[in-house]
Amino acid sequence: MKDKYFFLMISYFVLSLAAKAQIAGNTLDMGFVGQKNSEGVFLTAKDFTNCKISFSQSLTDRKYKFHLYDVSFRTPIKIVIGDNVIKLDKDSIFGYRDKKNVCYRFYNKVIYKILNPDEKILLYSTTSIKDEPKNIHRITNYFFSRNADCPLYPLSKWNLKTVFCKNINFNALLDVYFPDDKDLTAFYNAEKTHLLNRVYEMCEQPLCKMSCK
Repeated sequence: MKDKYFFLMISYFVLSLAAKAQIAGNTLDMGFVGQKNSEGVFLTAKDFTNCKISFSQSLTDRKYKFHLYDVSFRTPIKIVIGDNVIKLDKDSIFGYRDKKNVCYRFYNKVIYKILNPDEKILLYSTTSIKDEPKNIHRITNYFFSRNADCPLYPLSKWNLKTVFCKNINFNALLDVYFPDDKDLTAFYNAEKTHLLNRVYEMCEQPLCKMSCK
């Protein structure tokens, strides 16, 4: 009976998404929806989750300067607000938002771009140089975390199944919707969210949970 419910559940979701979705090839970089563009920092993971930004330009009408300096962790962030200068070690805070409304997370001495700050499972990217004979080029590396307060892992079905090992339905649907790891960054245009999070949300719905009983 469990297998029957599970099969029906998968068939339903496959058909419903196929009828509604147009999936873009990679990712859509998003800032917090509806927020005014302004620089600032997220002191903690909880602040990020609650969209609480500190030392933001939008909170003052005085002279404002935000200095990230370089991508290394040797130099702190410096924020100038009027005559006040605030310095923050990158190791001591969660991350920051730039003037283009793009969010970043500091983790293990690396700065990760957050691709979907409004979604449950967070997706990140970094760029690196791939040095091949006569073909030196930049590549994009993708990562994920269960939420803002959790560790980062390379984005792959294997790692997702490991992190969400207790979510049997989600593990099964990963193979249904994502034939290859490169498909994990697909975007679900119908609902303006990444398909990975749409599938995860479906597994949290009562119908899906009922199939596990």
